[in-house]
Amino acid sequence: MPTNRRVFLKQRPNGMPTTADFGVENQPIPDVGPEMVLVKVAVLSIDAFIRTTLDGGGIHGTAPIGGTVVALGVGEVIDSRFAGLEQGDWVTGPMLAQTHAMMPGAMMQKIDVGAAPPSAYVGAFGLTTGLTAHVGMIQIGKVRQGDTVVVSGAAGAVGILAAQIAKAKGARAIGIAGGSRKVAYLIDEIGLDGAIDYKNDDVGPKLDVLAPSGIDVYFDNVGGDLLDIVLHRIAQEARVVICGAISQYQHMDDVRGPKLYLRLAERNATMAGFTVDHYPQTFAAAGAEIAQWIAQGKLRLPEHVVEGIDNFPQALITLFTGGHTGKLLVKP
Repeated sequence: MPTNRRVFLKQRPNGMPTTADFGVENQPIPDVGPEMVLVKVAVLSIDAFIRTTLDGGGIHGTAPIGGTVVALGVGEVIDSRFAGLEQGDWVTGPMLAQTHAMMPGAMMQKIDVGAAPPSAYVGAFGLTTGLTAHVGMIQIGKVRQGDTVVVSGAAGAVGILAAQIAKAKGARAIGIAGGSRKVAYLIDEIGLDGAIDYKNDDVGPKLDVLAPSGIDVYFDNVGGDLLDIVLHRIAQEARVVICGAISQYQHMDDVRGPKLYLRLAERNATMAGFTVDHYPQTFAAAGAEIAQWIAQGKLRLPEHVVEGIDNFPQALITLFTGGHTGKLLVKP
């Protein structure tokens, strides 16, 4: 029986996490109990919500000190006592940051790795990535042909898919990202109608040029001051979608909200937040539409892969420092 190598929370971060906040250790793997499965993890998803679990009272639950860090992933069943899964089946679910996951079989979803590679099930078809982008843009943003759409965090996994979904629906899509390399990628490779480098551009005036008639849909992954900059430029009956606020996750006990929220009333606009798990009835149709767009060449998701479970903490830090484009993954 192999041993499990896991990443655990050693101490709660003070602001931006550091590698010193985490520990990595080997553990023996116990016998597989009733209704349980043992999964060899193939790929782990690095998502912004993980940061919120590292503090007390996190909005996605709280990881205990000494507990294995939360992460979604994909892997192969190597032993099962669950009637719905057999050795050799591939599954996705809450694997946690480890090489081998012992989990209740009911928490795992069987997948077909012949139809798509394992990483796609935490990427374009993943709950926290493709399905989140689809629900946010379609169900909450109600994007339609001719809209001008702005997406913050547009070079990240959710943002890059949300912008492409807007394009697939006939909208103009403008991305906001950090760095000239990402801006060039969004325009030249992904095909967005415009992109703004928030690190080097004056975002407000750039938006005035790229969206002179106002912004119909704003898909926000960042929050903070950027949200106010966009609120000042929303069009009549705009829809503001709050998917995340990565700029605020380092100080969840002092989250700063928008000052210009009255623009919503002035322009008969709406602002709504969401979490994807409230929309399970849409997942099948969303997955089918995403698959169709991929086949048509309308949807692409670049991957940034980090090798080795020991590098999981650094990969999480990379998510917040902007050192990647597209979907950030760890292969244990």
